[in-house]
Amino acid sequence: MSNQTGHIRRRVVRKLRSVIDPELGVNIVDLGLVYQIRFDDQKIVVEFTTTTPGCPMRRFLQQQVEKAVKEIVAEEETFTTYEVNMVMKPDWAVEMIKEGVEFFSVPPPPRE
Repeated sequence: MSNQTGHIRRRVVRKLRSVIDPELGVNIVDLGLVYQIRFDDQKIVVEFTTTTPGCPMRRFLQQQVEKAVKEIVAEEETFTTYEVNMVMKPDWAVEMIKEGVEFFSVPPPPRE
């Protein structure tokens, strides 16, 4: 991995940490929901999952991940597009949560 790619990967991870699972109050990176970040030519590709296949927040999470990655693409000259894929395999497990995570460290969004 080049220094430039490593730098951008770290930026993507930092940005994805702003995506909070509203049911658990924890970011998707620390929950272990982000499975892959890769770079294909001028495209950033992110694969992530949800805690359960029937997660009621999956559409919200998809939108938030897309928004976060889109912001990186807008700021980086190296990339012109992005792809965000929600995958269900491998199954997510609680063992994927980063050690020491405090649930509801971020309050849930207000109800509208």
